[in-house]
Amino acid sequence: MPFLSNATIQQADILALNSEDLMKRAGVTPGETDLLAGGPPCQAFSVFGKRLGINDPRGQLPKQYLRLLADLKPKAFMFENVFGLLTIHGGDTFRELCELLSNPIDGLSYTLSVYRLNAADYGVPQFRDRVFIIGTKNGQALKEIPRLCGDEQQVADAGFLLRRRTVKDAFNKIPPLGTKLANHTSRDHSPRIVERYKALLHGERDSKTRINKLDPNRPSYTIIVGSDKGGGKGHVHPVEPREVSPRESARIQTFPDWWEFSGTSRHPIRQVGNAVPPILAAVIGREIVHQVFKRPRKSLREIVDVLGQKHLFKENLDAL
Repeated sequence: MPFLSNATIQQADILALNSEDLMKRAGVTPGETDLLAGGPPCQAFSVFGKRLGINDPRGQLPKQYLRLLADLKPKAFMFENVFGLLTIHGGDTFRELCELLSNPIDGLSYTLSVYRLNAADYGVPQFRDRVFIIGTKNGQALKEIPRLCGDEQQVADAGFLLRRRTVKDAFNKIPPLGTKLANHTSRDHSPRIVERYKALLHGERDSKTRINKLDPNRPSYTIIVGSDKGGGKGHVHPVEPREVSPRESARIQTFPDWWEFSGTSRHPIRQVGNAVPPILAAVIGREIVHQVFKRPRKSLREIVDVLGQKHLFKENLDAL
């Protein structure tokens, strides 16, 4: 795609990622990077996990983010995590993290803006509650990230919000399973599982696999990564008695169909579940570009066109 034509991609374990090599590949020196964006794996802080925080090996990865922040000295950064980060250890972990992000090293300071956002309020067909910490080196705090969507009552009251996108919207015009569309295959289920999935009502959870049957007229449940011993399961398809394919999960997350995920079995869904939904990321990004860097603010229409998400919207998005 055109907007990736100048991208330099380096796949590496962050523990082995050398800041000097990274800047050399990107052609920048300390302080020249506009934005550092990342979401260290969040399971250690999740209310659904064991909440071990920094005592979990994954809880050490925010320290690696801080290392890159101190070395690159970007003009701004974005740090994403689960909302459980706000309350673990009575809020002490969050407060300590904010102190470190505000002053990663002597002589480097950032003004922080903290937002707890639900992806369903920003055009993503999925309920996904996350925390975003945005830091700026020029002292310009991010004043707002305007909400775009709401439920029927909120749309009627506000008069300008879009309705929330649904699972039906996400699956609009998706080809059948087994076509050439990347990652669009589903697991083979035993007759017993098929019968259980058939019997589920929309919104009901299967007692064995512990996943929910999607309601086509509502946003999806959060796409989750799962445990290290398993995970990588999609939710139950709203119409067919099967788990959704990795591609259908990617649709729910607003990844374009041309974005292909690597690996087999559960790995693509784990990649999808670990990601920030592209539409939400773009909406946050345009506010950083506009409010912090004083550049023109892209319309939602432009974002939707670039990310190949026209199937989600029928409304005029040029003013949003």
